[in-house]
Amino acid sequence: MNSNNRIGVDESSVINPNTTRLGKLYEHFRKRKLIWIVLSIILILVIATTIVLMNKTKTEKTSTMEITTAATTEIETTTETTTIATTITTETISEQLLPPAIIDKNTKWKQSATTVAGGHGQGHELNQLNRPQGFYVDDDDDSIYIADTDNHRIVQWKFGANNGEIVAGGNISGNEKYRLKTPEDVILDKEKKYLIICDMGNSRVIKWSCQNSQDQEILIYPSFCWGLAMDNNGDLYIADWVNQKVIRWHEGDTEGTVVAGGNGFGNSCSQLNQAKQIFVDKNHSVYVADDTNHRVMKWEGNATEGLLVAPRNVFNEDLIDVMSNPKGVIVDNTGNIYISYSRYHHITRWSPGAMKGIAVVGTERSGSESTQLTNPQDLSFDRRGNLYVVDRDNHRIQKFLIDLD
Repeated sequence: MNSNNRIGVDESSVINPNTTRLGKLYEHFRKRKLIWIVLSIILILVIATTIVLMNKTKTEKTSTMEITTAATTEIETTTETTTIATTITTETISEQLLPPAIIDKNTKWKQSATTVAGGHGQGHELNQLNRPQGFYVDDDDDSIYIADTDNHRIVQWKFGANNGEIVAGGNISGNEKYRLKTPEDVILDKEKKYLIICDMGNSRVIKWSCQNSQDQEILIYPSFCWGLAMDNNGDLYIADWVNQKVIRWHEGDTEGTVVAGGNGFGNSCSQLNQAKQIFVDKNHSVYVADDTNHRVMKWEGNATEGLLVAPRNVFNEDLIDVMSNPKGVIVDNTGNIYISYSRYHHITRWSPGAMKGIAVVGTERSGSESTQLTNPQDLSFDRRGNLYVVDRDNHRIQKFLIDLD
């Protein structure tokens, strides 16, 4: 019998203990690997979700902050604008409610002025002036009309404005009716419908409509005018610095009436020598800044000679006593005379009969500080007694507040 045919245990069916242990171990690690893979996927999903949520929260927070900041800024800006507007309006209303000031020999003004026009250097931009000469203060709305001489234009500067508005002429000179050439002075007519302009470079006085800038009329030609004034009847007064006279022009006249000078160059009481700014009081007396004669003359109605009201004084160490090259003149309601000097950069008050003037604003030296003037020209009061000065070589208009303390 073949031994290979014997019936016994099949070796292939015998389980090897080592093989079984390895299989179990492999299965164990396979299951744990699967668990780690699942856990890793879950962890990745959690991290990704967290990042998305954080970004979303951050975006919402940023948006909220931007909206809040924008809203706050808008509120602050609106509040600031409202505050400024309210302040200006309150000041205007408060000043308008004040009764007209009575100015006398004891009146004082704050020595530090406020710049109400120009003050940004010499130039032709709307916030600049270029050697202005004359001006007019409108008490109805606190506007200032300025003869911006070297810019060949008239600008209106409204109360509280940062810029002026061109109301006549422009930055280019010319002799056409719609152009000006070195205008020296400007006033409003009695009805405040027209500007009256001393267009010196064109040797004429021209009327310019406030409602229609294309409506101009030449009133007087030729006229070498420097200063203008108007009395309470609406008659116009013109200082002719070449012909050494002041004429009164009534509406409808074909030829004016001489009310001061007219007797050629000279220093007698019947003569003038380069008449500059003029002032007409309630009695129609005419005050003339007689520049080269270093004096101010008063011509009463129908007078053939003027009265010396602010004499020239000999130079001394006290610059307040100096009377040299007067440019501007105004008179208060008690008869005190206020004069600007181009050489000594201050404004003096001359009381009736006084032998010397008293400085009221400005200093003995020129400068651009708020207390200083450089070559002051025209002068004016407003109804509240504030003093305005054309500070020509600083290219600005200065306002000295009346001191009520």
